[in-house]
Amino acid sequence: MRTRHYFYLAYLIIVSLAVTAVSFSRYSVVVEGSDLARVARPVLVHTPQSLTLNGLPLEDLGGGINLTNVMPGDVLVYEFDISNFQGEDTNEVLLKYLITVMFDPADTTLPLTYSLEPGGAYPSAGGGWVYLGFGQQITHSYTLTVSWDESETDPMYTNQQQGINIQISSQQADSLN
Repeated sequence: MRTRHYFYLAYLIIVSLAVTAVSFSRYSVVVEGSDLARVARPVLVHTPQSLTLNGLPLEDLGGGINLTNVMPGDVLVYEFDISNFQGEDTNEVLLKYLITVMFDPADTTLPLTYSLEPGGAYPSAGGGWVYLGFGQQITHSYTLTVSWDESETDPMYTNQQQGINIQISSQQADSLN
């Protein structure tokens, strides 16, 4: 009788292992996959359009604005664009930007005044910041006018030069609010 119990016990173990193996094999799934993620691309481009001194065009727009040989009464006009595209790349996020005009050296050596005027009504983000949209090509135009008052004729301004830098700071914005 004891051998019969061993036989049933061995039979029960074999059947249990078989049932367990079949059960686990039924629920075994192998999943293969891959995915590619890409970060949204911000695009903000400053493009010089024209530079004139007293109405006469200046050719060199690439090296910045350096005021040498300017005289009292001179007026420099610099027109430029800020765009959200460059070639095939278009901005994919909402940006806001701030234009800052700085003199080089910071302590002005010439008695210059300037005004920066937008070429249209652009959506304000407050504090001088302007929104620049995404998904379609958008261009904002600006005119920087730098003038030297003709009554400022002090001889200490002779042989002085002044550089002007335009800094464009940009940040990603969450919404138009």
